[in-house]
Amino acid sequence: MSNIMKFFVMALAWLLFFLITFYTCVKPTCCPEGGGDGAVAPTEQPATPAVTNDYAIASTLGDATVLTGDLWPALRDSLVRAYGASPDQLLNVYGYYYGSEPAPPGFENMGLMRAQAIKDLVVRETDIPADRILTLAERLDGEPAASPWIAGQFGLRAAPKTEDAPEIVQLDKDEIDVLFPFNSAQKDIDPAIDAYLEKLAERLKQTNERVVLTGHTDNVDTDEFNLKLGQRRADFVKDILVRNGAPADRITTRSEGESNPRASNATPDGRRQNRRTNVKLSAQ
Repeated sequence: MSNIMKFFVMALAWLLFFLITFYTCVKPTCCPEGGGDGAVAPTEQPATPAVTNDYAIASTLGDATVLTGDLWPALRDSLVRAYGASPDQLLNVYGYYYGSEPAPPGFENMGLMRAQAIKDLVVRETDIPADRILTLAERLDGEPAASPWIAGQFGLRAAPKTEDAPEIVQLDKDEIDVLFPFNSAQKDIDPAIDAYLEKLAERLKQTNERVVLTGHTDNVDTDEFNLKLGQRRADFVKDILVRNGAPADRITTRSEGESNPRASNATPDGRRQNRRTNVKLSAQ
């Protein structure tokens, strides 16, 4: 075969290779059908991960809506059983909130609005009477958690003996509220409170734990007065602990006055819940 013929054969082969490559690889990518602007065809997106619902009740930052997850039916049924065993008790509903969340209209804080949403859920899905459910708020420390996060918790307790009686409200194994009578930094003699604080002092003597006592008030009187009253309530509980042998250098007292209400100040029982010293234990 002459050199000229070889040249034409090779040129034809290259032309065929170019045409095949263009129509099978280049054109579908750079020149899609129906588009003359040269846009690249979108690639297939990976599947969205499945959303897990491994919670009972949850909420998101800045929104009081309460979501129910896979664990809610079991929690709801356990509340019904516990309340049914002693129908004269009260159900505390705590709505969690962060201090950075603005208070919604009609509520002292977002926690109380979430607590109301949880209460509405309980009333809809159980036979626990609404007048036996008290809505309370629990402020969370630190940075907001990833959404959604736990919206709140529950606590059953015996009804107080009188409307303004001092009382201990157990929040968890390391935290309680000591409730005070109106305008008082001291409690009447109450065997249950004395016994609890004596036991707490013994615990502090045997461990290296620290305790923070935070005094709170309702919104009656001025901010300045309530800040001082809250401090007296915290100091009063510290004095009892120290008299029972608790190390004073591991007890911190402070006051938040009326700035962190546990309940709504619009009702007598709500104001009663706000007249408190919060007792919180932590590892040293």
